[in-house]
Amino acid sequence: MSKKEKISQIISRELLQLIESGHYLPGDKLPTEMELSKQFGVSRISVREALSVLRASGLITSRQGGGSYIEENTQSQILRSIHMKSDDVESIRHLFEMRKILEPEAAYLAATRRTREQLSSMKHVLDKLEYGSLNAAQNHYTNDIAFHRAVILATHNPVMIHMMENLADLYEKTLKVTLEPNKELKQKRESVYQEHCRIYEAIELEEPELAKVQSTIHLRNAEKKLSLFLQNYEI
Repeated sequence: MSKKEKISQIISRELLQLIESGHYLPGDKLPTEMELSKQFGVSRISVREALSVLRASGLITSRQGGGSYIEENTQSQILRSIHMKSDDVESIRHLFEMRKILEPEAAYLAATRRTREQLSSMKHVLDKLEYGSLNAAQNHYTNDIAFHRAVILATHNPVMIHMMENLADLYEKTLKVTLEPNKELKQKRESVYQEHCRIYEAIELEEPELAKVQSTIHLRNAEKKLSLFLQNYEI
């Protein structure tokens, strides 16, 4: 990991702690990038990267006219409720490394091998995800996992399918970390839903390279949230 990445992670963690401690309250405007740069003694680039992680995680939002604001439905209570053992953290990190290898390739293969019935199954799960994005459904973890499982089933690769089935519990833990903070934020739920839609559309169009790219984008966005939340735990 580069020095710049380490600095931005430290800043995002410290800003998260300030939010959780109540130093910044829901609706508060954060200091400008220049002010935060002086406060932390780092470059504005590092500050900008840290803010992008908080923004992707739904903790802050940008408003017309400029500036970053703490979300009205701040997730500090949710974040404090996610308790994990160090072994869990390590397992989740390892799982995510595997997901970044497995899922884009699975999307690629699904776009070339899926059947009409499997495409229909994906669409059925996608409809449930849409309902969850609009209504903050309690079973959004289950539907999210079901979508990725449907994609992997469409690869017709028994090894990939077996791997997914054996890692279902760990998948759910990872998704709880990355999705729970979105639960009260309709805009963030909608964003995650749209990412799944773009993966589905590429598979439907039988565009394997596009499916692979859309899956990679989806995982990169999830990784931003994951890296922020796991910074609070030591392995």
